[in-house]
Amino acid sequence: MHRAEALRLMDEHNLKLVLLRENAEPPVYRLMTGQQIHEEKLKRAEKEKASPKTVLVQKELSFSSAIAKNDLETKTKQITHWIEKKYHVKVTIRQARDSNSDMFTLFDQILEAMSDKATYLSKPKAIKEGTSMCILRHMSDKELKAYQKMEKEKNSMVKKDENEEPKSSELH
Repeated sequence: MHRAEALRLMDEHNLKLVLLRENAEPPVYRLMTGQQIHEEKLKRAEKEKASPKTVLVQKELSFSSAIAKNDLETKTKQITHWIEKKYHVKVTIRQARDSNSDMFTLFDQILEAMSDKATYLSKPKAIKEGTSMCILRHMSDKELKAYQKMEKEKNSMVKKDENEEPKSSELH
């Protein structure tokens, strides 16, 4: 519709010209009443509310390298719970003065406990003297399938080795 015609209709029927799609070529407008504008805003707000938000949640966990085995298991369960909710988990380990355990070994133990769920977003690294940090994330579907395939192959190789009879070095 020509611009002059739209302006005439606006005046005659007490309507407002509302921009619907400015990215379209040419931009799309519609003549609407105040009530229609209000309803349109409500629809858009409802759509926005319904659309999934991709808010990244990052949880943090910090402990000493002198952590007891059962405490480490508890922390690992908490990390697993967060990973299952698809949160990123920042793990910080402080080197205890009286401990000679390696912080990077602890990171490996944590990841090994949930190897079918999580992987590193950022590898373990020293952030300052006596403190190391890494960030764990949930595996993508593609990574999960590759991991499961690798595990199947590993299991089939073990079964194959078990089924082979040991060969005797004696001659009959």
